[in-house]
Amino acid sequence: MKKLHFLLYLSGLVLALFLGAVNLQSQVLPSPEEILGFKVGTDYHLINYRQAVDYLKKLASVSDRIILKEMGQTTLGQPMYYAIISSPENLKNLGHYQEIIKKLSLARGLNPDEADKLARQGRAVVYIDGGLHATECAPAQHLVQLAYDLVSAKDEKTNNILNEVITLLVFANPDGMNMVAEWYQKNLGTPFEVSPLPYLYHYYAGHDNNRDSYLANLKETQHIARLVNHEWYPVIVYNHHQTAPFPARIWIPPNSEPTNPNVHPLIVRWQNLIGSAMGAAFDAAGQEGAISRIVFDTWYPGYLTQVMDSHNIISILTETALYRYATPKFYTIYDFPPEYQDLTMSAFYPSPWKGGWWRLKDAVDYCLTASKAVLEVAARFRQELLFNKYKMATDVMARFKKEPPYAWIIPRNQNDPGNLALLLNRMILLGLEVYEAQEDFVCDGLKHPKGTYLIPQDQPFGLFAKNMFEAQHYPDLRKYPDLWQGLVSSRKIEGSPIEAYDMMGWTLPYQFNLKVLAANSPLAVQMKKLGKVDPPDGTVEGSGATCFLLDSRQNASYVAINRLFKNKAKISWAKKSFQAEKQDYPEGTILVTGVNRSYIEKLARNLNLKIRALSFVPSVEKYELKKPRIGVYQSWVAVEDEGWTRLVLDEHEFSYQVLHDADIKAGDLASLYDSIVIPDHYNLDLIINGHKKGTMPPEYLGGLTSTGLNNLREFVGQGGTLILLNKTCNLASGEFKASVRNVLEKAKREEFNCSGSILLAEFDTSHPVAFGLDKKQPVVFAQSCAFDVFPSFDQKKGPRVVAKYAGENLLLSGWIYGERLIQQKAAVVDIPQEKGRLILLGFPVQFRGQPRGTFKLLFNALLYGTVRE
Repeated sequence: MKKLHFLLYLSGLVLALFLGAVNLQSQVLPSPEEILGFKVGTDYHLINYRQAVDYLKKLASVSDRIILKEMGQTTLGQPMYYAIISSPENLKNLGHYQEIIKKLSLARGLNPDEADKLARQGRAVVYIDGGLHATECAPAQHLVQLAYDLVSAKDEKTNNILNEVITLLVFANPDGMNMVAEWYQKNLGTPFEVSPLPYLYHYYAGHDNNRDSYLANLKETQHIARLVNHEWYPVIVYNHHQTAPFPARIWIPPNSEPTNPNVHPLIVRWQNLIGSAMGAAFDAAGQEGAISRIVFDTWYPGYLTQVMDSHNIISILTETALYRYATPKFYTIYDFPPEYQDLTMSAFYPSPWKGGWWRLKDAVDYCLTASKAVLEVAARFRQELLFNKYKMATDVMARFKKEPPYAWIIPRNQNDPGNLALLLNRMILLGLEVYEAQEDFVCDGLKHPKGTYLIPQDQPFGLFAKNMFEAQHYPDLRKYPDLWQGLVSSRKIEGSPIEAYDMMGWTLPYQFNLKVLAANSPLAVQMKKLGKVDPPDGTVEGSGATCFLLDSRQNASYVAINRLFKNKAKISWAKKSFQAEKQDYPEGTILVTGVNRSYIEKLARNLNLKIRALSFVPSVEKYELKKPRIGVYQSWVAVEDEGWTRLVLDEHEFSYQVLHDADIKAGDLASLYDSIVIPDHYNLDLIINGHKKGTMPPEYLGGLTSTGLNNLREFVGQGGTLILLNKTCNLASGEFKASVRNVLEKAKREEFNCSGSILLAEFDTSHPVAFGLDKKQPVVFAQSCAFDVFPSFDQKKGPRVVAKYAGENLLLSGWIYGERLIQQKAAVVDIPQEKGRLILLGFPVQFRGQPRGTFKLLFNALLYGTVRE
């Protein structure tokens, strides 16, 4: 009887599951139009992120071809979802397929036959995103339609994609997608319908969210890095963008030059093949205007795409034509540049666009054609693509067993161990294997102690390690015309060098000011793989409770300062070096009194700081510090440097007030602020004059104007500190009549070229702005300044050079042309004016939140603004 009951129960369960599956399949799949009330790509209509996710949830509730998962939270606290789309059978076995592609990607413990067997069994994982740059609207919109097309289609081609491919659809910037849709809707039907946003479409990074991928400062970048490097290991990552080089309708691979050398050749071959498949798909569909091989290179690995290449993932970038938002635009051939008006056919532009209407729907359709072409390639070559994951990983590991660098040797003993831990943990997030030596060892004749960190090159993503840790040597493309010209007879190029699309040097140990050694001979040492790197435990040394000493070389010390100010502590800097309890301390040492020892012990533990406790206050001259009252200028012409400035200040717990034009034009600044920061900007005219009349709603028009500039001069005159970052330093000689001149302000490209590299600078570490820095250390140079400083009759009131560019060995990584123009020129200058001062930080000390070795220049300048001498 029990057996009969059990069989009846089992039969009922099977029947229920069957009927459930039938019911799921029989439910009508809602089209986007049925849920949203308009078709995807309709003129004057943008889907926001909330609508997109709501639609995908409805789709997932009635389809067994789609699953929705959360990656984490965005910067503004929204859940960040991605969709997984494949056949029902594949979705039931996701864990199995994830394990297969992980084994192939990491390759260890597999021989070719085993890898081939796994490649036959596995599924090609393809990541497709949209909306990273939120004002480039079509890519995010197309994801909604692509999801529906894949889930609802019954044709053989789509079924083959579903069977062979697991597709991941990612909204890469949810906050920005909402911001843009809301801004557009607000202005729709007004004269400002196509006006730009007056704020960044990522809270911190704006357009630079696509420059964050090799360090992952942003939450969204971290989620994507985790998805790609630890969960899915895709064969292809497709990152959609807009806009194409006009009048082309879409830019597709092959890419422009230069090519980053730290990439397996198969990556480049497959990028070219996929680009050709896209081009063929466009021509078959009658979609004209696909162009290749111009503008967009693959040198810089900070992009979401190029960071993938050295992870043995085929990255695909496209740039689809864009007008603005969802507003259509009509073009005639006379709108085209002259060289495109005769519609000449070429190898990389075989079907020129002839003009006409361009709508959001057109851009969405081009994105759909491109995405489906990528998925068709992945389905057709599934097994080969999967096996190539194994082949590339094994090739890289074999290469670095035979040639240097064999590893990167990273001593524990660094000026800022917190910076070291942060860098290594970000590298782990980005898929690198980090180890710790379990014994003393010798490499290249040098002894290294137990506990030294190691990043071996013979690991699956070794090319990424090499890309991050070696110095870059940017190629002078004038020497290699055959690489890129594509002519019957190549032509020599005279004149100024050809720049990269973005940075030309980025070496991370330089940006972090860390000592890292390349191992030029094989390592012979027992080592342990680390899942996480912790800084040394924080401790309070000494038995005193009167005065506590903090190290100004460590960025975490500035977090401590800000917490101590909240706790009403008294804080000062030592003006000069001193000795206490037989130990030497440098100028700039941070002295803290007026706080109990238990709080200091808690602070040391939480921030991993080593703090010295004394029973007395050292007898040394001091700069008395106060909690700084900080203003950060935010132009209505939104600029990324302002956002990165806020991110760095927020990370280090500085309190500040965002200042707009109206706040500065209101005046009385000295009563409210000790320091005001003017972040870098595209040009000074935009700071002073802002948006032109008629281009924006009235509340966003104009810049600082003469009124705001006068108030800033008054602020300085009354004792305030004005901190100018990078190119905004040009305000000093122009608007403030300071006795400096930027020698690069009017330099021509034929005279000087260094659009993004790492240079060596020398610092006067006796000056408070340079406290905690080395006498010589690397700095990022990106369209930066170099100053002639003119003498003053009153030396006490004259400008003081805090840093200058090195006279020898100036270039550390990247490219520079015309270096003699800046050698030994001032880079950071303190200029007294009346009761206040200007601080000129002539290179980007907080560039994209990356050069953590020079953040202290900004922090010190802010604290120095509270000093009254």
